[in-house]
Amino acid sequence: MKNATKWLVALLAILLAFSCVACGSANANDTETVSFIFEVVYEDDTSKTFEIETSETKLANALAEEGLITYDVGGLYTTIDGVTAEWSDDQAWWCITKDGEMTDKGLNDLDIADGDHYEATYTNG
Repeated sequence: MKNATKWLVALLAILLAFSCVACGSANANDTETVSFIFEVVYEDDTSKTFEIETSETKLANALAEEGLITYDVGGLYTTIDGVTAEWSDDQAWWCITKDGEMTDKGLNDLDIADGDHYEATYTNG
């Protein structure tokens, strides 16, 4: 009986240890998700609003994950929501703002946080 109790205690200790490791691993893999708004204003002044939830930390990665931007070899995002702004055609480009204010970073460098509001406005010249 005494031997069986020792085995039971040892087994419970091992199960407890594995349980703690499993919980720690699960929490280490949890990533924070954020929700933000991305508004696209098209050439004809119509707009479309996207509510995005992501675990990405940079705006470009979150938009790419949603299929909203297409990466250009030169590092510029010329296509947003399927609409391409071609500088060579009519000096068109996408102006990226946060809460209506110009940003000092590009899409690759913009950190996103819960509740942010970004705009992409089709701009000529």
